[in-house]
Amino acid sequence: MTDKLKGILIAAAAIATLAIGGAAIAAAAGGGNEAAGPADAEEAAENESGAEEAGENESSASEAAEQATGPTADDAASAALAEVGGGQVLEVEHGDDGASGYEVEVERPDGSYVEVNLDENLNVVSTGSDD
Repeated sequence: MTDKLKGILIAAAAIATLAIGGAAIAAAAGGGNEAAGPADAEEAAENESGAEEAGENESSASEAAEQATGPTADDAASAALAEVGGGQVLEVEHGDDGASGYEVEVERPDGSYVEVNLDENLNVVSTGSDD
């Protein structure tokens, strides 16, 4: 075979592979032309429940944005554990309503929960039970 013919065959195979992959993605995304019927009503109900789940995901995304991570969050967790005498840190968040500092939720060894509020310098501002 000549080099030119090999190049053409390789290009044709690559194009065919891309076309098949694109068709598979379209089919998986639900791009079919099914006739309207009872399945459409079921799909509409699923879409409605999906909208409710999207609302839940938005609040989860909002909560994730409040989560503190990194070395400073680790230091905040250590300060909170020292304040309450040990336990397990469940989450570290940035202060509410744009307040600087951190809120650290701790589960004590006895199973009770406490929230420790720290200022931006990791000094304890307050502690309280967390339900």
